[in-house]
Parts: sequence; structure tokens; C-alpha cells
Amino acid sequence: MITQMPDRFVVGTRFKMSKLGVLQFPDLAHKTGTVVEVSIRTSGITVLFDGAARPTVLDQSYIAPLSE
Repeated sequence: MITQMPDRFVVGTRFKMSKLGVLQFPDLAHKTGTVVEVSIRTSGITVLFDGAARPTVLDQSYIAPLSE
């Protein structure tokens, strides 16, 4: 199983919106999903929200591991 590393997201991590993410994107407040790609050059993380057909790129500060 792929696990969360401190301060880093890895592909396969389940996530929810962080407090900052909820403030920025209130429509996504109750959404969860899976990390599908992590950029090594930027703070952008490609995520796939549950039920979505296309992935979305978010700054890592907008998401939190689902276990939190």
C-alpha cells in the first residue's frame, strides 16, 4: 500500500480539502479523491475527485490526507 510521507503526497494518497482549500473553493468542501500525479518541479498536485471524469491540479496546501 502507498502511504503518506511527511509533508509530501504520493500517488494513491486519499485526500480531502484542507481548511485553506475549503476557504478558496467552498463548492469542493465535502469532496474527496485520490492523488494521481505529483510534480517534482512545482507545488501542484494532480488529483481525481471521486466521481469526476477528469483530473484537477491543485496546490498541495489545498488538500489534506483523508486520515486527518
